[in-house]
Amino acid sequence: MSDDLARLLYDGAVAVREGRRADAQGLLMRVIERDEANELAWLWLSGAVDDPADQQVALENVLALNPGNTAARQGLELLRARQASAPAGEWVPPPPRSADEVDELACYQCGASVYSVAAFCWQCHAPVHCCNNCAFRNETRCKELQGLTSTMAQAGRNQCEWWRAQA
Repeated sequence: MSDDLARLLYDGAVAVREGRRADAQGLLMRVIERDEANELAWLWLSGAVDDPADQQVALENVLALNPGNTAARQGLELLRARQASAPAGEWVPPPPRSADEVDELACYQCGASVYSVAAFCWQCHAPVHCCNNCAFRNETRCKELQGLTSTMAQAGRNQCEWWRAQA
């Protein structure tokens, strides 16, 4: 592998770890365009995409290149388990999180580490209590119930009853 390709792969992996998924996708796709048999690029790409179908394709490509890759195999098993447990009918959200529950998140806008109890990101000032940083970010049913179906509506702070228990 050339130094240039190795650098792109490294930068893509770092972007995935920092939560900068769009950057990661661009970097990793550049690696794959130049070397479609790059097992690590496909594996990291599976963590950079949001759509489970895209994740599955990336993981299956890893296994096509290396059938013994345990990370890819475990990733596919996890995806299949999620699909099997997905409810078909009306969505019932989990109980609201208590005010004592604190999680570390990656800011959706800049990737900085933020805590779930913060109102805004310390680095870029993006709202933390919003759909983009929500534990249910990829779940659309709660957003439909709140009328947050547009990207602009999700960008601001909302009063999601499942994010935090209302005082």
